[in-house]
Amino acid sequence: MTLVGRSVDLAVRERREREKRQRRLSIIEAAEELFSERGFEETTMQSIADRAELSKATLYLYFKSKEELYLTVCTQGLDQFARRLQEAVEGKRRPEGRVRAIYRAYVERSLEDPMMFRVLQDTFIERVRRNLSEETVRQISGIIRQWLEYGAALVEEGKEKGVFRKDLDSYAFSLSAWRMATGLVELALLTDPVVADPGTIGRILEQSIDILLKGARALS
Repeated sequence: MTLVGRSVDLAVRERREREKRQRRLSIIEAAEELFSERGFEETTMQSIADRAELSKATLYLYFKSKEELYLTVCTQGLDQFARRLQEAVEGKRRPEGRVRAIYRAYVERSLEDPMMFRVLQDTFIERVRRNLSEETVRQISGIIRQWLEYGAALVEEGKEKGVFRKDLDSYAFSLSAWRMATGLVELALLTDPVVADPGTIGRILEQSIDILLKGARALS
């Protein structure tokens, strides 16, 4: 094959790879939208194919099952969340500031991408979990536990520096703060009835974290 022929062949292969990456991305985006709108149970591979404007057979070239696609959507969302949380903590030196930053970032990211937030919350609904494979549940739960352990590690830093009480259960604090933040996001995303104005969620979160931190502080 001539040099020109090899260049043309390479260009064709690169174009095909780009098209495959774009097609896979389109499938994931369509799945994320439908899982958010309808939930796992009511979403079908055919509906995802229709939304992505592809054939159902094409979907199965990229994903073996709806479970695998759901896991991909969740894992991708969790990875994005994790990066955002870690970025928020960088540059914060004081333990309380680091703890406050991580939960503030969690709420902000959730409100920016409510579609992904709703998909992730589905994994805590028992009837949804019953329709997922044990491996899917295990992987998603494992990633979320890593979040919680990261939050607990920030509390441990504060305990080592004498800011937080030595008898404080760091993981329990992380779990409580995370569920508190999640609950506030859920309230903010309600359309009817409106319980909390999205514009006030930041202020409510700060006050809620103040309450948790007050209980966590070491006695002077």
